Amino acid sequence: MIENNIYLLCYQSVKTYKIMNFVDKLKNARNNSGLTQSELSEKLQTLGRKVSAQQISSWERGDYFPSHRNLSAISEILSLDLDYSAEKSESGQIHPVAHSESDLPDEFSLVEKRKGAISAGPGLRPDNDVDFRLAFRNDWLEQFGGAQQLFVVRVEGDSMVPTLQESDTVLINKNANTIGAGGGIFAINWNNMVLVKRLQMNPQTNEIIIKSDNPNYDSMVVKPHEIQIEGKVIWYGRELR
Repeated sequence: MIENNIYLLCYQSVKTYKIMNFVDKLKNARNNSGLTQSELSEKLQTLGRKVSAQQISSWERGDYFPSHRNLSAISEILSLDLDYSAEKSESGQIHPVAHSESDLPDEFSLVEKRKGAISAGPGLRPDNDVDFRLAFRNDWLEQFGGAQQLFVVRVEGDSMVPTLQESDTVLINKNANTIGAGGGIFAINWNNMVLVKRLQMNPQTNEIIIKSDNPNYDSMVVKPHEIQIEGKVIWYGRELR
């Protein structure tokens, strides 16, 4: 996997705005910790991140931004409060930029990204602890009830391929726990497992059909009381590889 790929945040109506310079923040934190780029690289590798000193140099020049996993590891090593926001370039691409909550423009709010993963496979439970946070525009969040009603979590497994891939990041609306006529992709708690699945209601039998987008997985049918809907997936982000 190419770690210096730009992680694209693809959401609606993002406008260009000025936020804190990630380059300066990273440089200052590394220098204050007394670490060289090589020493920071070694510490990142102890956390399982294959990051070279040259790669760190490219981050500090502003050539690339770290992936969300590398950003989380940097935050842990440097005790740095880093969160993802986005800045739209002239080309229309949307790039993540790190900042602290105090630097966040008024038109943005932070949504918590939980540690752990939600399963598109055998079933996992995400950790309620916060890994980092992503910034979204308030005028977009308002339609879902605001940032407090949302959380972000990583997908693990392949049962929702091609719609959702391994390591995708999904935004879940806790307010949306009703299956509409067209169904949708939901986070569900079933048999003590937290899954991300496509749900459809059978109005004739009043049963819920749990589907995987991957044809290699079988569908399941359950009664409404047998599952708990944690929320609906309303957005996803993907790290390019």
